[in-house]
Amino acid sequence: MGTTEKRGAVVWERAAFWLVLIFIAAGTGYMFFMDKNTKVFMGFMTLTLMAAISIGQKYMKLPSLFVCILYGFILMAVGFGTFGGMYRIPHFDDALHIFSGIFLGYGSWILLKYLTGKEWSSRLPNSFIVLYIFCFSLAGAGVWELLEFAGDKLFHFTAQGRDPDDTMFDMIDGMIGGAIAAIFISKRKSKQQSSSQ
Repeated sequence: MGTTEKRGAVVWERAAFWLVLIFIAAGTGYMFFMDKNTKVFMGFMTLTLMAAISIGQKYMKLPSLFVCILYGFILMAVGFGTFGGMYRIPHFDDALHIFSGIFLGYGSWILLKYLTGKEWSSRLPNSFIVLYIFCFSLAGAGVWELLEFAGDKLFHFTAQGRDPDDTMFDMIDGMIGGAIAAIFISKRKSKQQSSSQ
């Protein structure tokens, strides 16, 4: 990626940050006036998370596309889902968890390249990469469900409800998203290898 492209990506990243930040801040303020304290608390937690991501990005230098996807996920989950009431729409939660599986799969690929080095990671067989991304996404979906469980128990959220099927379907959705990411990344890696030869 050239310098101009990098600058353009950073501009999009900052625009996404401010767009989501303003939306979540407005939603938090609205929930405050509606006296919905649990959602106000969730809003403040989300704003704190976004500030931490923005500060951390100055040191980690993650790909701007990945960070924009993260901000998009926050907007969908908290802005549209929690504040906008879209969790009442059938299968909105399924779409969100599939999206999170794709997001986790992409994140796992970035992590693998960071841990092994870009050159060495490009030599890994596609079968290993597919298995690694798939397992990482499934594990991430499990961790997410543990966080939802902790939030429900400690802060009286209602992320999991009372139906254990919801947890299992969420993990299946995350697994599907991880499989999509794994296939896409492995095919893109193969294409890049063939074009460089």
